[in-house]
Amino acid sequence: IPQVEWFCFPEGCKLWRGSHPPTHEDLKAGGVSSTTRSLLDASYTAFDTYLGSSSSFSWFVLSSNSDDYGSKLVKTYGAVVRFYVPAPKGIDPTQDDFAQTIGGFGAVQKGKHQSLNQKRLWVPIGICLTSTLPIVGVVEEILLRMCHAMSSKLSSNKRLYSATSSVASKLYDMLQTDLFHLIVNFSTPIPGVVHCSIPFLEGERLHITTSPPNGLPPLPHGGAVALACRLLGAEGLTLLLAAALTECKILIHSTNVANVAMVAEVISAL
Repeated sequence: IPQVEWFCFPEGCKLWRGSHPPTHEDLKAGGVSSTTRSLLDASYTAFDTYLGSSSSFSWFVLSSNSDDYGSKLVKTYGAVVRFYVPAPKGIDPTQDDFAQTIGGFGAVQKGKHQSLNQKRLWVPIGICLTSTLPIVGVVEEILLRMCHAMSSKLSSNKRLYSATSSVASKLYDMLQTDLFHLIVNFSTPIPGVVHCSIPFLEGERLHITTSPPNGLPPLPHGGAVALACRLLGAEGLTLLLAAALTECKILIHSTNVANVAMVAEVISAL
């Protein structure tokens, strides 16, 4: 997908400066979008726990024609989890580790009393997975297991990774084999006929199903209907369904970009 980072960071890549990574309140105040979800959702705090910082999960849908004649509409579903990590050492003169990187250990000792409360730079990172199947819920579970594996392996093998290696390279080394096995060695389910059950890392097998070709449009995420109804309210949902049934033009806008794709897909499925 060209410029996939545009969809992963629709509000732009915003840096954060502080002694700790930004909280959910800081992300919301900064305009960082995240799919609205219930506080009772288990994954609401699971990503934060595994990543060690406040995170945001969102998904998007891209539509394109399958060929030059537009004979078929093809959708690509993307899910992304975003979080903040410390900037590399020595990249920012205001960081507490800048003196150690540039001037050595003695420089840190000299200014130790000043660096305890000093702020540092935090940069956003996103892990994005895409699929042509409407399985955003399954992809969210895959991302959750990836973050869990990353957290477990990094905490148990701290000496294995040098301080200069990037987070991207760590993810690549640890998870490329499992992702390759998941993508290459399992076939796509036959729509409306054959379902698939595939393993990935630890936990129960992932069940993938697709609706028959002439059936109702698929719903990418299991909790999308309840969340869309909660966001729109009774009056808004009735108005939107009436506009869809009467084939009116519909323009959906929101202060939270992550909710737009969810509401649009729910209306299409209903």
